[in-house]
Amino acid sequence: MKSSGLAWNNIMITRGKGRRSALLFALFAALVLATGCRYTAAPADLLQKPAIAKDKEQLAEAIGKQLPRFSVLMLPHRDDYKEAIRRIDLTGDGIEEAVVTYYNEFSTPEIMVLRQTEFGWRQFVLVEQPLARDIGWLRIVDLDVDGVYELIVGWIGAFDSPNMLELYSFQGKAVRNENGLLTMKAIHSLPYRLADTRDLDGDGKPELAVLDALGTSGELEVPSYYLSLYDWEKGALAKVGLASLPQGVSLFERMLTGTIAESKHGILLEGGTGAHSMLTYMYAWDNKELKLVYPDSSRGEEGFNGTGVQSGDMNGDGIIELHRTRLAPGYESLSYADALWINEWVQWDGKSGYESVLEQYRDYTYGVRLTIPEEWQGRYTMKKPPSSSYGLVTFSYWNEKYHRIAELATIYVVPLKQWGNVESAWKDENRSYQLLYEDSGNAYLVSFVQEEPSNLTNGELQEWRDMRSIEKQWKSYMTIEREG
Repeated sequence: MKSSGLAWNNIMITRGKGRRSALLFALFAALVLATGCRYTAAPADLLQKPAIAKDKEQLAEAIGKQLPRFSVLMLPHRDDYKEAIRRIDLTGDGIEEAVVTYYNEFSTPEIMVLRQTEFGWRQFVLVEQPLARDIGWLRIVDLDVDGVYELIVGWIGAFDSPNMLELYSFQGKAVRNENGLLTMKAIHSLPYRLADTRDLDGDGKPELAVLDALGTSGELEVPSYYLSLYDWEKGALAKVGLASLPQGVSLFERMLTGTIAESKHGILLEGGTGAHSMLTYMYAWDNKELKLVYPDSSRGEEGFNGTGVQSGDMNGDGIIELHRTRLAPGYESLSYADALWINEWVQWDGKSGYESVLEQYRDYTYGVRLTIPEEWQGRYTMKKPPSSSYGLVTFSYWNEKYHRIAELATIYVVPLKQWGNVESAWKDENRSYQLLYEDSGNAYLVSFVQEEPSNLTNGELQEWRDMRSIEKQWKSYMTIEREG
């Protein structure tokens, strides 16, 4: 991710006279966004500079003067902060510094720190890594809780250079580079693929978790990954935990650290095993060790998912839920292209069980998110309807024991240009439907079957009726969401 609310990649920052006003406008808007305000306006309004406080205007002007010529503001790929300019008291003296991430005139990533002085904002120190081509991760964190922050940067290597995680201390002494600029020298450098910080052992201080892989002798070999946990003690990193990960993942894509069960903390990793499938591993910090708690082979768990997953805190209770997928029952023999997946997020109980927190159907092409009603769980399946019908997914009642099925409802996505003709045809058919949303040139609809099925027993028919009873509340379960 290299852009914030403004399209930074399209804003060239130069020091030529003809472009100074464009630069300052971009920085003014950045500071409005970075301080929690939203600036949205009609195109004509964008010709005017947004009104911001005097101190922020001075900061914008200082950044414009001190950034290298032809620089472009940027964001690290993984970062909790969503702007290229952040203000934070780094040294604990009660005065905020400004941290700016950008590509310099050679498209090399750099970090500039500015400090407020009696003469205004001045460049304090520069953080650079000439061998890097991007910033994969950035974290400003007080590792030893002494009031002075550390800066951790995950540099993405250029060409044959490895990815490096470098730690800088604002208590360290700055040195001048070949251009005479004060720069921060890295205290520690580690090879890395993913990293995160969190207090996992409950001592009130965050640990640094780092994922890396041992080198392979051939491009086709699957890497051997290992997970390390570090404490920051007396100005140095001390390794407090190490775990070798099971084989099978070709590339890890995501690391989450935090609470993984009531009163238990740990690390969750998700990585790809092929074109679509993923593996999930969850480690708990237990008795001063990283212990693999998911998957547990003694319970027959594999941690394998046939499609992409994204675990996270889905119910807002501060505990990370595992994302697991399974094929729609009754259609397991379909090709991958025709298969549909049920998404389920479950919470570990800290022992040997899991509680279901959320179940959803998702379609990433059209942004459909359908939370499965409680009345449906455990007794539904789904399939793809004919594409010529504009149908996205058909849900059916499903009896697992006897493999009995009865169609229930279909979601349709119809181009608005075609909706008039489709609507006329549906009215001729006396089809029941609800128009739910109009979004991105499409009409989103649901149509429930009105005629009761004849192939179900009395008990099954009552279950089918219970499932159909949520027809009027359908819109409350379905949303349209866009990625990014």
